[in-house]
Amino acid sequence: MDNENVKNNPQDVSADPQSSGTIEDETATAQESAVAGETAAEEVSGATEIATAAETASEGDTSAASSEATGAAVAGETASEESSDTAEQTGTSASAPEKKLRIPRTLRIVLAFIPVAAALTCLIVYLLNSRYIETLKENERIAADDAIVKQAAYTLALDTFHRHAVEDVFGGTGEEVADALVNAGLSTIEGINNRPPYVEITDANRAHFADVESVLISPDTGMVEVSVRADALPVSDDGYYYLFSKAIYQDHISGEPITRIEKDVDFIAECNLNYNSAQSRLFDKFCMALLIDGNYVEVSNSSYITNPEAKASYASSRDGASTKKGLLVYSELINSGQLEDLGVKHAAYNVYTSLICNGSGISHTYNGHTYSFNAHQVGLYDIIFSRLSARGVDINAIIINDMPHSTLTYPASRGGGATLYAFNASDKEGVDMLGAVANFLANRYSGASGHGKVSNWIIGNEVNERTVYNYTPYMGVDQYARLYADVVRVFYNAMTAVNSTTRVYVSLDNRWNMNKSDKSFYDVKDMMDAFNAYMCSEGNINWHVGYHPYNYPLTEPKAWSWGRYDSMVSGSSSSPIVSMRNIHVLTDYLGQSSYLDNNGNVRRVILSEMGYTSSHGQGLQSASICYAYKVMEANSHIDYMLLSRQVDAAPEVAEGLALGINGKEGYTAYKFCGTSQESTYVDKYLGTIGIGSWGAIQNPR
Repeated sequence: MDNENVKNNPQDVSADPQSSGTIEDETATAQESAVAGETAAEEVSGATEIATAAETASEGDTSAASSEATGAAVAGETASEESSDTAEQTGTSASAPEKKLRIPRTLRIVLAFIPVAAALTCLIVYLLNSRYIETLKENERIAADDAIVKQAAYTLALDTFHRHAVEDVFGGTGEEVADALVNAGLSTIEGINNRPPYVEITDANRAHFADVESVLISPDTGMVEVSVRADALPVSDDGYYYLFSKAIYQDHISGEPITRIEKDVDFIAECNLNYNSAQSRLFDKFCMALLIDGNYVEVSNSSYITNPEAKASYASSRDGASTKKGLLVYSELINSGQLEDLGVKHAAYNVYTSLICNGSGISHTYNGHTYSFNAHQVGLYDIIFSRLSARGVDINAIIINDMPHSTLTYPASRGGGATLYAFNASDKEGVDMLGAVANFLANRYSGASGHGKVSNWIIGNEVNERTVYNYTPYMGVDQYARLYADVVRVFYNAMTAVNSTTRVYVSLDNRWNMNKSDKSFYDVKDMMDAFNAYMCSEGNINWHVGYHPYNYPLTEPKAWSWGRYDSMVSGSSSSPIVSMRNIHVLTDYLGQSSYLDNNGNVRRVILSEMGYTSSHGQGLQSASICYAYKVMEANSHIDYMLLSRQVDAAPEVAEGLALGINGKEGYTAYKFCGTSQESTYVDKYLGTIGIGSWGAIQNPR
């Protein structure tokens, strides 16, 4: 602690008057001693200067005395010689008797001793002066040491005073607090001493010199927080890292940085999200750069925001938890009572972009731009979704792109003559439009506007089938998966930023690991691996799987046996097909650590489209429906099945796929699945399947 703490806490001192008074006396005495020591040191230092001056003066005086003595002797000799000459001259002229000038013996002795005495005096003065200086220096050292000791005593007394004050406040824990402060200081010093060295940036270490570990929206401030870690400090033109953001369709940084941060090995860079503005960063990826030779150079991976739900205005409750039964509904039968009779609590419905995006009547502003949506078609969806929501049905909306020439369509896919087209997240116009559609739908069907509540959004249909349902020219599976991943991320970030409980699903068919040379589709396993790897490398989000576990071939009526195609299914991850016979292969695969979501959980699976034809008899269709339900029921990773369909579709029937259940035996079988009357209406199909109990086909998960 310092003196400020004592000044700011006078009540700490007064807590124990007797103890505090003694400490104050000790402190005052120590302070006086310290001051006295410092004064003594100053006096000694001054005396040293005086002695030095005296030494100089002494040397000057001795020289002067010697000169005067020598002069006197010379003068005496001269006087003697002059007296002699005068006498000679006088004697010659007057012939007077010669007289000698005699100097008294005592005077001669004195005159002879003067130079010796002067020399001895100088020597004595010099010796005494040197000794005096040495004595002064020794006294100065002693005084300085004494001052240090007294200062230490003062510090010790002050520390004792502080400890007593802290103990008065914290009930005897002052020593521990003080020790903790000391340890913290030592840790700080150790951290400075162990500070990582500076490392040159090279081609080998440039791309991943720093690691962007996460990009999160702060729930407190709404700012984007980019967490960065590095093993060393980089050498560059200055002392800073620079934060950049890139659009989803950009691979390299450009322009000026967002902000700069002093170099460290562990830090957080912050910037504004600019949500729902022309400068929005909701779909951007963030990276760090250094200034090297005057240019900004990327030195980290790039990562997207992974918690867009932090901006959500809604957190709608989820319906349908009471059952795993779902249905691809027929809009004209929503009010017929069939859904209630069947016990269905999950519904699937297609949302076509051509219906909502062609036309006007509804204006919606997003990210600084205003978009128009078809009021009539949107109104029809409002009716359907509000009716389903009123019945407590959990809605799964399948967003399908059937616009061959739209900004929403991937540029290379436009005009391809397919049924459905790949969405476009490859340029600014496409991302802007995708974001607007996603934001519009999420807001309108959040459950707060009276238009119904959609909790689940499935992006596209069987997207691993590139030629028919997600048309693009052929490309490698990695590139193809990345195109789709970028689309999913835009939908995910836009929708969960509105409604935090929204789930976003990818749509995949049953061709798991065919390993065929056919370039019209990609194996689900290959595409999902590439999709997941790309997602995780740039910011893992909680995407889920909408799977279509149809029989192989589709016209096969029996879910449990395919005759000559039985070799197409197995219990391993190398199985060519994954259907209801081995659906655990999918959920087991998703259970790998590399596939877990942000919370460490297995991604949710819904069987978003599945069905069995009655073209070979309604009994086989009914048995297959019961078989599928009982397999699904035993797998906790599967939330529900969406049976296709409520009513037969004429084009499908023409191909031998009479999948509807309305008015058929399959309707009754499905109605009693998962009820107390299974033994009567469901178990009767055990014989058709050729098993004695449902446990024979279940693989609990």
